[in-house]
Amino acid sequence: MKEMEIQIKKPNDSNEYYTTTITCNEKSVYLPSRRTVIYDMSHKDPVHAGIVKLWKEILGTRRSYFPNGRDYNIMIMIKSCPLLIGRSGNRLKLQGQFASLSTIASVLARVTYKSCFEDDPEKLMLSVYSTMNLPEDARYCLENRMPFHFYEDFEKIEVRLNCEQISDTEIAVEISDGVWGTMKVKDVQAYCNFYLRNQERGKKWKRLSPKKLYSILVGNKPTESQLKVMTAFLKQNRMGDIVEKRAMQLVDDMLTQHKDRLIPFFDNSGVLRDLVVKGKKYDWRLSYRGAGDYRRTNGRQNVSTYLLQKIRRDNQDVLEWKGPICIDNMAQGSPLGDQYAARALALMNDTHTMKIVSTIRSYIVNKNDENVRVDENVLRELRERDSE
Repeated sequence: MKEMEIQIKKPNDSNEYYTTTITCNEKSVYLPSRRTVIYDMSHKDPVHAGIVKLWKEILGTRRSYFPNGRDYNIMIMIKSCPLLIGRSGNRLKLQGQFASLSTIASVLARVTYKSCFEDDPEKLMLSVYSTMNLPEDARYCLENRMPFHFYEDFEKIEVRLNCEQISDTEIAVEISDGVWGTMKVKDVQAYCNFYLRNQERGKKWKRLSPKKLYSILVGNKPTESQLKVMTAFLKQNRMGDIVEKRAMQLVDDMLTQHKDRLIPFFDNSGVLRDLVVKGKKYDWRLSYRGAGDYRRTNGRQNVSTYLLQKIRRDNQDVLEWKGPICIDNMAQGSPLGDQYAARALALMNDTHTMKIVSTIRSYIVNKNDENVRVDENVLRELRERDSE
């Protein structure tokens, strides 16, 4: 019995790993004793993308984990879940169904991660078929809207389109006000290769104009008036505006739900510039680092984190914000609202967060003092600064 341990680093500073195993009895299969997943920070889900990359290496032809140059059908186990992987010519198949390398790697990645927390083979097998029936890119579009972009007067306009699954094989896409077209589920990956991953392969779904998109999805060319309405509709669904609006709505909901522990400070234009978070042990301040239009920010650290500490200065104790503290997002492109929300939720439970985020510890001066809290003087300073 050959066994390979998969290590997936926990998304924190603990240097601990989730683990699972892959086993196989087939002599022609090579399995090293251990592989560690490396996050792919360029993706929205770096952990999943890292596991997908690992499976592409395992199933690909370069490293030859599986027999290279001949057909095969081999049974492997991801923990307790049996899976049949095969190759016929240049085509791969999983559980007897042909699919692309990307699709199969994505399915196996989902099962691999779930097996770190689940031992029941029936539940793991159900996740295999649920993922196979709805490809990863289709799932992404249904959850996050379908990406599209076009050019007008040399300006790139990126938008997100509503979509709904209407059958096992089709997705409906809203391309204009009240106008829905249809796309085959099997075409979603080819579409997303260009509009989500900027890959140049394929011709049908590459560099579509609004007119061409309408023609493909609806089945006939739009009239001039229909095209004008469609273009206006697309501009109203710009990707940055939609994503940031949804993220800031999450912040608004949090401010209502936790109004006794979150104190917001807005500037004159209504942008959330500071958010005071009352943790279990300390008080914290989250501050927007950017300037100008906050909807156009796309870094991993657009929000700075500060810790309120008591400092001895000129023979008296004063409260001071220590920082900024480096608390990084795993993925690029996180909207400002998501960065506020993620940090606020973590710091409300600061006794736990301080254990897993090592960068915080060096800023703690009053380690045994639990009374370092925001007072009216600190709040007044923030209000006065925003009114300037």
